[in-house]
Amino acid sequence: MATANSMDPKTAPVSIATISSGFEKGDFLVREEKGQRVYFDFFEEAFNYIAYKGYIRMPKEDEREWMDTMNNVHASVKGGMKYNTGKLLMVLYRPIGAEKE
Repeated sequence: MATANSMDPKTAPVSIATISSGFEKGDFLVREEKGQRVYFDFFEEAFNYIAYKGYIRMPKEDEREWMDTMNNVHASVKGGMKYNTGKLLMVLYRPIGAEKE
């Protein structure tokens, strides 16, 4: 499996997933490829779920860039977002085509 140092999300095609907080259905939300959304009551459950699928946390600088981009995109919607976007906590990635070991 790839490690955070072995694959640069800026130079290789990747799929991203996010963990956010602040929802009624569950305290934590994992958003992953193809619009899949899964709610969890505990952060550890959310993290373990997405890690099991082969996602790893982005390097801090890349993660900050993604968070800033997503915050700017949400802020650009006139009248605000239609749905609760929560507070973005973590951005993870997986090389496209990577198989879980």
